[in-house]
Amino acid sequence: MDRHPIDQWAKAELAHVRSTVARLIGAAHARAEHNQVAVWWLGRLPEGWHVVNGIPLGESGATIDHVLVGPSGVFTVNAKNLTGHVWVGASGIRVDGHATDFVHDAIHEAKRATRLLAAALGRPIDVRPVLAILADGWSVQEPHEEIFIGAPRGVRDWLRRLPPRLEPSEVSRIAAVASDPMTWYELNADSGQPLN
Repeated sequence: MDRHPIDQWAKAELAHVRSTVARLIGAAHARAEHNQVAVWWLGRLPEGWHVVNGIPLGESGATIDHVLVGPSGVFTVNAKNLTGHVWVGASGIRVDGHATDFVHDAIHEAKRATRLLAAALGRPIDVRPVLAILADGWSVQEPHEEIFIGAPRGVRDWLRRLPPRLEPSEVSRIAAVASDPMTWYELNADSGQPLN
């Protein structure tokens, strides 16, 4: 006996929903794993550094993977876990020959963090973008001018070599503001409601 077409549609729809949920859970799991690698390396910075992980930006689902605050300044770290070969040049990043938006996205993230932290602190602040990428292989033609790009261990080593720019009291104040979830919500000036 043939099943009713609505039953067949319902089964197909349920299978699609289950598949979508499984993909989302798998992607979230993979993202959590690569972020744990970055967290592990960044957690090995010297005393005086503060790491704020997984900062949600409003209700849009966007996050900043990591914000680092230390003697050398303030940094947003966008972490990636890639299969394949990464090529870095002045024009950006390619993975297995395919262009990416990684540099654009990381710079945008740092600019947004600059704006939100400055508003919360009540003074200008400079936030520098960083990309921490795990990959099978690397080719660096030339460093990018606006952003530091490296493996998580290389990011940690680069940060340790930078000269101090902030006093310990400034580091503590900025780290406290960066740790406050309310820092990361932009308010609509007319309504007082979150924009994101």
